Amino acid sequence: MMRILDDMYPDDFLIEREDDFSTDLYEEGEAVALEDLLHLVQESVEYSKPDLRPAHFATDEDALVWGLSVLCETKLGRDLAYDARFEDWSIEVDDIEQASHIIDPQLRILILPRFSVSPATLARSQNDRASFLMELARGLRGIWHDMTGVRDDADLTADDQILWERLRAADHDLCAVRIAWDLREQGMGGLWRQIIASQLGDLAVMAGELWEMEDQNEHSEKNLPLYGFSHLVLQWLRDASLVNATDSQTLDAMDLRLQRNVREVCGPEQISAVELMTLSTLPSDGSYLAPVARTVMYAAEFREIPDGVNEAYLRQILEDCELTRISPLVFSDSELEKKFFPDRVDTIA
Repeated sequence: MMRILDDMYPDDFLIEREDDFSTDLYEEGEAVALEDLLHLVQESVEYSKPDLRPAHFATDEDALVWGLSVLCETKLGRDLAYDARFEDWSIEVDDIEQASHIIDPQLRILILPRFSVSPATLARSQNDRASFLMELARGLRGIWHDMTGVRDDADLTADDQILWERLRAADHDLCAVRIAWDLREQGMGGLWRQIIASQLGDLAVMAGELWEMEDQNEHSEKNLPLYGFSHLVLQWLRDASLVNATDSQTLDAMDLRLQRNVREVCGPEQISAVELMTLSTLPSDGSYLAPVARTVMYAAEFREIPDGVNEAYLRQILEDCELTRISPLVFSDSELEKKFFPDRVDTIA
């Protein structure tokens, strides 16, 4: 059994076990240390190989151990999870309204939605388990971003802030899609099939074609998560449905800050190339945005707001703030633009 464990988790990933280590780590509703969860993952894989079939979850922690054991079957998932253990992060599952994770960098807690009314119903629902796995993958990437010093965007200009949140969302999605692809390569294709049928379906199909060609190239290095990422992030930025959903969340966050203080909505800073490199760096693999950083930063097409409701929402926020922006947004309605900004000069090259 230990030979299987050694193959799955190289020496630099293994956690030293204490003699008095106990699996009775938690009470319902409390955050659990990631390091303790990874202990349980290592113990579980000694007895059975993780899979995506229905399981029995008595508690939310059972779901976390299962989810981490599945993600740790992939290189990227393993890198993200085991790097985070050094910074004393914890994970909690809670009944939160939003269908996305929350990160508390001060307490070092990742809070995940359950996607179901109870652990037992989560175990029975294939769709809910897939959503749980995807958000756990995104959350681990969010932890990695916090550890590597990816900036908070509140001091960025309005349009850079919107672009920044799009890039962050694209990064989380692409990492989750790559993990699902690697699981498919190991015979666990259920998560990949769920993604194909989701809002990320078009992007996943394109990613699959790229990665399959790479796998068939006998002269290339195998299992490179970076391959195709620079192309895929540009495609993500051109997908109006993905952009609109992200913009809506960004504007809600800006509006929430507006209710507290008009000066907290945005600031004078602009995205730098170094920050793009930090955001898009994968563990041990480098930055996938390096080849397209200038394009992403300055192309007008990636700063457009395709949804009219979001565009009007942002205009209202800016009007309430009366803040001067350094870098101009690209609006679709030129007449409204002239009305609100008659003296505006376009500074994008």
